[in-house]
Amino acid sequence: MAKISINLLPQEYLSNEIKQAKFHKVQLLSSAAIVLVAFLATIAVGIRYLQSQNIRAVEAKIVEGEEKVIELAGRQTSLFLIKNRLSTINQYLGITSKQVSTYALLERLLPSRIGISALTVDRSGDAQLVAVVPDILTLDDLISDLTSDSSGKISRVSVESLNRGREDTYRISLKIQTK
Repeated sequence: MAKISINLLPQEYLSNEIKQAKFHKVQLLSSAAIVLVAFLATIAVGIRYLQSQNIRAVEAKIVEGEEKVIELAGRQTSLFLIKNRLSTINQYLGITSKQVSTYALLERLLPSRIGISALTVDRSGDAQLVAVVPDILTLDDLISDLTSDSSGKISRVSVESLNRGREDTYRISLKIQTK
């Protein structure tokens, strides 16, 4: 059975309805596009903010590292100056003191990967060492090198303190007695 449909509305009304439907579709698509653009803009601003936070954190670390380098450069200069003065004094005296021989022994025995914060050698040749060690293997090398001295000049090594710092660094304080 075929359905009979009778349309009693004028053609103008039908064309207006079609135009309005098209207009509503265009409005809906435009609104969706505006919402999408606003969402993407919000995401872009959020990412920009997070990146600027990361950049500020990295810049702060860089400044801190530069300050440490400048501080250590000053210490290095002081150490070289003191070492040169001590060498000059020893050249004038023509003798090698127990302090110089202990310093030379420690310079030979200490691994190059450690950072020496303080090295004190008293008149009897005994030394106190404060160092920062980057990892546990270097710490093991340091202790084993000092305790297994082949020259036999070290009589005793005692650990005064051992602290673990940030980023798996170790700060160690040693007392080294010589013969």
